[in-house]
Amino acid sequence: MHLCGSAPAWKRGITLCEGGFGVVSLASTSNALFCGVTLPSLIALKSCDFNASHSLKEEVEILIMFKHSPYIVHCCGANISFDDNVNLYNLSLEYAFEGSLVDRLQNCNSLLEFEVKKHRKNVLLGLSCIHNNGIIYCDIKPGNILLVGMDKLPRLLISGSL
Repeated sequence: MHLCGSAPAWKRGITLCEGGFGVVSLASTSNALFCGVTLPSLIALKSCDFNASHSLKEEVEILIMFKHSPYIVHCCGANISFDDNVNLYNLSLEYAFEGSLVDRLQNCNSLLEFEVKKHRKNVLLGLSCIHNNGIIYCDIKPGNILLVGMDKLPRLLISGSL
């Protein structure tokens, strides 16, 4: 397990989504150093009750394997915080300003041919990277393809569904 201290280097903001695993919030940072990495000014913070954090702990271990891959959402580290009288396990992730492929399709109803080719290529390279490390990815869907950066490069969001 890769925990990086207990003092959060972020301030939790609005809730982006909720699921069976816990909650994903937008968090702001002061570009602090966390787990040996300078955090961007905004991150996605995936949190759950520490007593139910088994899948998030597995997720961080897997994400660390792909920390240099341009095809996988980057993990900034994990820590434990005490919020509202609950111990939370927090996973800091790269924030996809452009949302997911689902968001893009809902906003535009279609993709241009060059976008489809770029997304297909990067998704396949990401899957190849994952499979070459002996992991079977079982949750490929537009909601787990996040569009990152100014170029809206697609990156796979790896979750507990491996």
